[in-house]
Amino acid sequence: SAGAAAGVWRDLPLTVRTLTRAAGVAALLGASWFAVRAVLQRARRARRLKIEALLVYPVKGCRGHSLRSVELTPWGLKDDRQYMIVSAKGIFLTQRELPRMVLIHPDIPTPEGIMLRAVAVDGADGAAPLPAPLWVPRVGEAKRLASSVQLWGDTIPGVDQGDAAATWLQSFLGRDGLRLVRIAESARRATDPEFGIGETAFADGFPILLTSQASVDEVNRRIKGEAKISLDNFRPNVHVSGCAPFEEDEISTVVFTCASGHATARMLLVKPCSRCTVPNVDPRTGARGVLGEPLRTLRKFRGSAQLVRTAQLHRAFYSKPEVADEAFFGQNVLATCSPGLVLSVGDEGDVER
Repeated sequence: SAGAAAGVWRDLPLTVRTLTRAAGVAALLGASWFAVRAVLQRARRARRLKIEALLVYPVKGCRGHSLRSVELTPWGLKDDRQYMIVSAKGIFLTQRELPRMVLIHPDIPTPEGIMLRAVAVDGADGAAPLPAPLWVPRVGEAKRLASSVQLWGDTIPGVDQGDAAATWLQSFLGRDGLRLVRIAESARRATDPEFGIGETAFADGFPILLTSQASVDEVNRRIKGEAKISLDNFRPNVHVSGCAPFEEDEISTVVFTCASGHATARMLLVKPCSRCTVPNVDPRTGARGVLGEPLRTLRKFRGSAQLVRTAQLHRAFYSKPEVADEAFFGQNVLATCSPGLVLSVGDEGDVER
């Protein structure tokens, strides 16, 4: 009964009763603190993001262009990764195998073709002379049959762009058998349906990669020594501000309004981007960093084993055995918009969760 319980309570030593009361108060305060913290976290969550940079890489693995404005197409940003360098067996190559690819800075392609250019290593004196720029006329399926090329697990129709381009690449990169291919007009390369319906060209798997400046800054804060990095190490397409470090992990959708104010682009952040060794290549020199940064630092706090403990939106993905050894930076994106929509630096978007 209540009276008996009260009697038992009175019979307890004073110390026990005091500790019990303290534990109850602590539990109440702890629960209150967690509730308050949750409210504060929700209040601090980003509501709008701003586009700080738009980047297009015409040839997969080579240096890109930072643009003020660019059209958004069903395959991502216009002209992004329309060309690719392949081996004699038709297998894709990137800076993983040939880090000097970052010293190839092709022009934005035109309907007639693309200009290949080599750039000097920053700060290098007495280096070998650069090859002359090479104009590569566009070869389409009307002139040459497409052949199958391999990109990760996908077989994609690509059109070889001729011997002159192949000779230029082989000479500059120092490897025999290289060929330049352009994605065939007839290609329809679907993204992984587990994460949504979309198409892409020669990107790794999704048409757009989104990163944030806050996340770049946080990686630099954690890197020991002089080996600082920039967004160029991560090769995004859309680089934003307005969120906390890695807050993009927990954003499902951003709806950007273009500068005219009359059209929107809906971007779905569908899959965390696992990082290979490409970010370790210095984009100014084409050399791999001897300290293994930033991947070494990312593995310490952005591995799936760490992220699965705090993730909400992508917890099931981080739990997969096949990503157990991966480190993550950025979000893969699928986008929808009206035809001809142009994104610009400075455009802002509303965050949806």
